[in-house]
Amino acid sequence: MKPNLLILLFCFQLSLYAESKSIYEVCQPEIATYCQGVKLTKARILQCLKERGKNLSDACEAGQSALSDTMKNKSQGLCKEDVSEYCRWIIPGGGRILKCLFENETKISNQCKVVLNEP
Repeated sequence: MKPNLLILLFCFQLSLYAESKSIYEVCQPEIATYCQGVKLTKARILQCLKERGKNLSDACEAGQSALSDTMKNKSQGLCKEDVSEYCRWIIPGGGRILKCLFENETKISNQCKVVLNEP
Protein backbone atom coordinates (compact mmCIF):
# COMPACT_ATOMS: atom_id res chain seq x y z
CA MET A 1 0.00 0.00 0.00
CA LYS A 2 1.30 3.45 -0.83
CA PRO A 3 2.30 5.71 2.11
CA ASN A 4 -0.11 8.51 1.09
CA LEU A 5 -3.00 6.08 0.98
CA LEU A 6 -2.10 4.81 4.44
CA ILE A 7 -2.05 8.34 5.82
CA LEU A 8 -5.41 9.12 4.22
CA LEU A 9 -6.90 5.90 5.60
CA PHE A 10 -5.53 6.66 9.09
CA CYS A 11 -7.00 10.20 9.04
CA PHE A 12 -10.37 8.86 7.90
CA GLN A 13 -10.44 6.25 10.67
CA LEU A 14 -9.38 8.91 13.20
CA SER A 15 -12.25 11.16 12.17
CA LEU A 16 -14.72 8.26 12.44
CA TYR A 17 -13.37 7.50 15.91
CA ALA A 18 -13.69 11.14 16.94
CA GLU A 19 -17.26 11.35 15.65
CA SER A 20 -18.31 8.23 17.57
CA LYS A 21 -16.97 9.54 20.90
CA SER A 22 -17.99 12.70 22.70
CA ILE A 23 -15.64 15.67 22.80
CA TYR A 24 -15.33 15.08 26.55
CA GLU A 25 -13.93 11.58 25.98
CA VAL A 26 -11.71 12.35 23.01
CA CYS A 27 -10.21 15.54 24.46
CA GLN A 28 -10.18 14.68 28.17
CA PRO A 29 -6.47 15.53 28.73
CA GLU A 30 -6.71 18.74 26.70
CA ILE A 31 -9.87 19.87 28.50
CA ALA A 32 -8.19 19.22 31.86
CA THR A 33 -5.13 21.23 30.77
CA TYR A 34 -6.66 24.16 28.90
CA CYS A 35 -10.28 24.44 30.01
CA GLN A 36 -10.32 24.21 33.80
CA GLY A 37 -13.25 26.16 35.20
CA VAL A 38 -15.04 26.32 31.82
CA LYS A 39 -18.71 25.32 31.95
CA LEU A 40 -19.00 21.86 30.38
CA THR A 41 -21.15 22.56 27.36
CA LYS A 42 -20.12 21.54 23.86
CA ALA A 43 -19.98 25.13 22.59
CA ARG A 44 -17.93 26.42 25.54
CA ILE A 45 -15.47 23.52 25.37
CA LEU A 46 -15.14 23.96 21.61
CA GLN A 47 -14.52 27.68 21.99
CA CYS A 48 -12.00 27.05 24.79
CA LEU A 49 -10.06 24.49 22.76
CA LYS A 50 -10.02 26.76 19.70
CA GLU A 51 -8.87 29.74 21.75
CA ARG A 52 -6.45 28.15 24.22
CA GLY A 53 -5.67 24.66 22.92
CA LYS A 54 -2.07 24.19 21.92
CA ASN A 55 -0.62 20.94 20.61
CA LEU A 56 -3.91 19.03 20.62
CA SER A 57 -3.70 15.28 20.04
CA ASP A 58 -4.72 14.07 16.59
CA ALA A 59 -7.86 12.48 18.06
CA CYS A 60 -8.82 15.69 19.85
CA GLU A 61 -8.12 17.75 16.73
CA ALA A 62 -10.43 15.45 14.73
CA GLY A 63 -13.07 15.57 17.48
CA GLN A 64 -12.88 19.34 17.63
CA SER A 65 -13.23 19.58 13.85
CA ALA A 66 -16.27 17.25 13.83
CA LEU A 67 -17.93 19.14 16.68
CA SER A 68 -17.12 22.46 15.04
CA ASP A 69 -18.92 21.37 11.87
CA THR A 70 -21.92 20.16 13.87
CA MET A 71 -22.10 23.34 15.93
CA LYS A 72 -21.71 25.49 12.81
CA ASN A 73 -24.66 23.73 11.15
CA LYS A 74 -26.85 24.09 14.25
CA SER A 75 -25.93 27.69 14.93
CA GLN A 76 -26.37 28.76 11.30
CA GLY A 77 -29.98 27.70 11.57
CA LEU A 78 -30.87 28.59 15.13
CA CYS A 79 -28.51 31.51 15.78
CA LYS A 80 -28.46 33.11 12.34
CA GLU A 81 -30.44 36.21 13.35
CA ASP A 82 -28.41 36.60 16.57
CA VAL A 83 -25.14 36.40 14.65
CA SER A 84 -26.46 38.97 12.16
CA GLU A 85 -27.53 41.32 14.93
CA TYR A 86 -24.71 41.00 17.47
CA CYS A 87 -21.74 39.54 15.61
CA ARG A 88 -22.00 40.89 12.07
CA TRP A 89 -18.58 42.58 12.25
CA ILE A 90 -16.79 39.49 13.59
CA ILE A 91 -14.53 37.63 11.16
CA PRO A 92 -15.46 33.91 11.35
CA GLY A 93 -12.88 31.36 12.45
CA GLY A 94 -11.00 30.39 15.56
CA GLY A 95 -14.12 30.39 17.73
CA ARG A 96 -14.68 34.16 17.37
CA ILE A 97 -18.39 33.85 16.51
CA LEU A 98 -18.98 31.59 19.53
CA LYS A 99 -17.10 34.04 21.72
CA CYS A 100 -19.26 36.89 20.44
CA LEU A 101 -22.45 34.92 21.12
CA PHE A 102 -21.27 34.15 24.66
CA GLU A 103 -20.48 37.83 25.23
CA ASN A 104 -24.05 38.66 24.16
CA GLU A 105 -25.71 35.68 25.83
CA THR A 106 -28.15 37.82 27.82
CA LYS A 107 -29.46 39.37 24.59
CA ILE A 108 -29.62 36.41 22.20
CA SER A 109 -32.71 34.33 21.41
CA ASN A 110 -33.71 31.37 23.55
CA GLN A 111 -33.23 28.95 20.64
CA CYS A 112 -29.64 30.13 20.27
CA LYS A 113 -29.07 29.82 24.02
CA VAL A 114 -30.15 26.18 23.75
CA VAL A 115 -27.43 25.56 21.15
CA LEU A 116 -24.79 27.32 23.26
CA ASN A 117 -25.70 25.43 26.41
CA GLU A 118 -26.10 21.93 24.97
CA PRO A 119 -24.38 19.51 27.36
